[in-house]
Amino acid sequence: MAFHRLALFYCQFLNQMLLCYGDQQLLLKDIKAVIFDLDGTLVESEAVWTEAKQYIAKREKVNVSERVMLAYVGRSVTDFVKEVIAPANVPLIQKAIIERALVRYDNNVLEIPGASDLIRKFSSNGFAVAICSSAPIKAIQKCIKLLDIETCINTVVSTESLSRGKPDKLPYVETLRLLNISSNHAIAFEDAAAGLTSSIAAGIKTVCVGPSIELYRFPCEMFVKNISHINLVETHDRSSKIDTETFYL
Repeated sequence: MAFHRLALFYCQFLNQMLLCYGDQQLLLKDIKAVIFDLDGTLVESEAVWTEAKQYIAKREKVNVSERVMLAYVGRSVTDFVKEVIAPANVPLIQKAIIERALVRYDNNVLEIPGASDLIRKFSSNGFAVAICSSAPIKAIQKCIKLLDIETCINTVVSTESLSRGKPDKLPYVETLRLLNISSNHAIAFEDAAAGLTSSIAAGIKTVCVGPSIELYRFPCEMFVKNISHINLVETHDRSSKIDTETFYL
């Protein structure tokens, strides 16, 4: 897939930009890029991956408990195979899981309401948009097409091409490198412990997405239960509070 390769446009508006959710506000001063996790943040796909992992694990005569499955949410297929199924024959087993999941993608993976709209808002307001995911590149490509956001995406990082995946900080460090920005110029959206650990370790301000109260222990800038209720706001007020001149984009 040919991703959007236009020059990185930075936000240089005279007005301040705010990210708002309920009574929470995050001032986007100096933010040049927004990095999104994929599974669980932009699309509902975890059930597809769980089924594929369980099916192949049983084929390999390995029983996997629900607790173990939950522990690998947000992590790569490679890590799951190495640490849960078998340290040997990893490429073959990994390939079998990915192929089984991808066959079911078209009819079983859905957009999380509001995800594509939020990405378009960021893109149209001058922010670079990246995806940093533990999913294989083929799965990422399918989801970008599903969301119809091909022209909004500047950079894609899949941990399948890296030596270490989430929760290590490497995936986000690599995303920052490809964007050619420092961590203080980005924000990240994540929904799982592995991803939150990764983005925060990379020094990126992070928005926690989803209903899990357990994730509130992470030092995130904002906690969002429903991504469709996030607003990107422009205000003429130089402070972080919205005044009467504020309008929603």
